[in-house]
Amino acid sequence: MNTIQPLLQRGLTALDPWLDAVFPVATALICAKQRLAGYSLLVIYLTLRLLQRSDKEPWRWILISLLVVNAGLIIEDRDFKPGGPSDYLSIALSFAAGFQRTGRQWRASLTWMALSALPLLAMSIAAGDNFIQINSSFTGFNINRLGFLAGLLSIFSYSLLRLSATRPSRILATTLLVAGCAEALLTQSRAAIAVPAITIAIDQTSRIHWTTKRLAVATAAFGLIAAATLNSWYGTTADSRNRMGDENRITTIRCWITNTAETNKKLILGQGYGKAARAKCGPDQIEGLIKRDKPLSHAHNLFVQLFAETGFPGFALATGLTIKAFLKAWQTNAGSQYSAVRPLLIYLMAMAMVSTWHTMLINQVLVGYSLAMLTARESDSDAVIESIPAAQPT
Repeated sequence: MNTIQPLLQRGLTALDPWLDAVFPVATALICAKQRLAGYSLLVIYLTLRLLQRSDKEPWRWILISLLVVNAGLIIEDRDFKPGGPSDYLSIALSFAAGFQRTGRQWRASLTWMALSALPLLAMSIAAGDNFIQINSSFTGFNINRLGFLAGLLSIFSYSLLRLSATRPSRILATTLLVAGCAEALLTQSRAAIAVPAITIAIDQTSRIHWTTKRLAVATAAFGLIAAATLNSWYGTTADSRNRMGDENRITTIRCWITNTAETNKKLILGQGYGKAARAKCGPDQIEGLIKRDKPLSHAHNLFVQLFAETGFPGFALATGLTIKAFLKAWQTNAGSQYSAVRPLLIYLMAMAMVSTWHTMLINQVLVGYSLAMLTARESDSDAVIESIPAAQPT
């Protein structure tokens, strides 16, 4: 092992700038109905990332063991629907895979992740309406998963644009941002269209020195845009489907919460994964659901789903980690890598309130890995300093 590890680490260091090319390749494979190959590639990627620095960080071997033992479960997506423990495991492993990379490395990673928008856009245009029909394809996409991915790639491109220092890099980032936004529009998902725009607006407003005039203009512009958007979604008889869908989601969320809170046991331990919560929140149990012949398969709210599955402890943990992440991202200067993670956190938080997006491996890996930017080191010098033995007193 003492001989193999140095060779392994040198090889992984040489591969490091290219490993994240897995993301656009895996995205293309999934879009081409080769989900098994795409998922297998992502598991191999996580293994290689976790092997990095495993000579100095033995805890990585524990995570590698968990990944190998659960590889079949993850690759073939055998877990409970709409979500299960392997979903959270994949996110946690992906976070560990990106743990304490440098700001320079994250700029390269953001480029590769944002490039996933190109195969996604090209192949969704080629596939047409059948692209998001799970029953007729093996892509695994539905409107929620695809819309979330399109919005996420748009945010990666926006973050990359903020970090770009040269004209070619800005042009590339802008092109990828346009591609991501175009894909979001093609999904026709309201969340995928609105949330990235709101995220970018919030991020920009947090960096502006506000005056009374600027505030008045911004408020008026926001009011006009919001009024036009709400009118297009709810203002006509033809858009009654949007109102109906929202009413069903609100009714279902209320059911998931009240059903979980009805006993102390459910409140503390949750109802578990799978059909436990949704079985009691379908049309047969809720008279208020409009024109639905089956229960909604998830709560359309990640925090509510966590509450129903894991009880109050899981909900409290998720809330605490979210608050901690926001505090970490806002306690840094605008020029650091944390300026890229701010819009990511805003996007994830907003999407968590209106959807359950964590049930597809490509989304899980991208989310977990990109959140590891919160642990980024400013430069390689940190690692060099750590490797220098402390001077012994004489």
